[in-house]
Amino acid sequence: MEKLEGKEYVRDIIEIGKKKIAEGERSYIDKEIDDKALATLVFTSGTTSKSKIVMLSQYNIARNISDMQLVEDFRSTDVNLAFLPYHHTFGSTGQLIMLSSGITTAFPDGLRYIAQNLKEYHVTFFVGVPILIEKIYEKIEEQIAKQKKTTIIKIAKVFTNLLLKFGIDIRRKVYKQVIDGLGGLRFVISGAAGLDKRVEKGLNDLGILTVQGYGLTETAPVLCAENYKYRKYGSIGFPMPSVEIKISEPNEEGIGEIVAKAPNLMMGYYEDEEATKEVIKDRMVLYRRLWIY
Repeated sequence: MEKLEGKEYVRDIIEIGKKKIAEGERSYIDKEIDDKALATLVFTSGTTSKSKIVMLSQYNIARNISDMQLVEDFRSTDVNLAFLPYHHTFGSTGQLIMLSSGITTAFPDGLRYIAQNLKEYHVTFFVGVPILIEKIYEKIEEQIAKQKKTTIIKIAKVFTNLLLKFGIDIRRKVYKQVIDGLGGLRFVISGAAGLDKRVEKGLNDLGILTVQGYGLTETAPVLCAENYKYRKYGSIGFPMPSVEIKISEPNEEGIGEIVAKAPNLMMGYYEDEEATKEVIKDRMVLYRRLWIY
C-alpha cells in the first residue's frame, strides 16, 4: 500500500483507496471477517465491584446498532455533538451509530462550552448523561425566566399539549426561539442513570424528543430504551427488538434481578472465567437491578 505521511485529510486517503481499487487492489474488499471474533476490550466502570475487562465481538456491536436503528429516529441530516468518551460503550457504540446513519459529528470545545457549541454547530442530536442534560434544561429555564416568559411558556404548554392529543403538533413552531437558542436541537438520548422526570417532560413539552434507555458495558451497551412512539416518564422503555428481558423472582413490588438474553451479550470477561460463569448462564446474563421504575 502507498505510504502515508500522516498529513493527509480523510478525503485524500479515500482518493488513495479509490486509486488502488481501480488498479486491482482487492485485499480489503475480499477480506473475510469473523464477526464472532474478539473485536474490542472495554473496562467496566467498577461502581458495584472491581472493574473487569469486557470482551465484545463485531457481531455484538453490530446487532446493537441494528436494533437501535430499527426503533430510534436517526436522520442523515442530523448533527451530533460527541460528548461521551469513546472508552465507554455508550460513547463508542453511539458514535458507530452516527457513522452508520450518515449523521455529522461535531466535537465540543470542552464542558463549559457545551451550550455555546450546541448553537454554534447547529446540533440537532445529543446523546449524554442525565447530569448534563439536566444542566442544559436549567439553562433553558434560566433564559425563559430572564426574558420574563415563564408564565407565558407554562400556559402555552397546556395549549400545545392539548393539541398534541388530537394529533396536532405545533410545539417546535411555538417554542422556535427556545429551540433556536440550542442550535435547533430535536432529539436527546439519556443513559447511564435515571433522568429527572421533570426534565424529560420539560424537553418533550418544548418539542425536543427526549428518551432514555438502560444498558451495560456487557451488552454493547443497550438493552432497553424509549423511542419517539413509546415513552413513559421515568421508564427505560422496551427491550431492543432482538433482546429478551425478564425479572427473576420479583418481590411484591415487582423488583427483582434483570435477566437478559441478547445477541449483543458479551463474549465474557477477559481472562476471568470465574466472573464470566457468575453472570452468563446458557448465554443468559444476570445483573443486579440498577434502576427501573
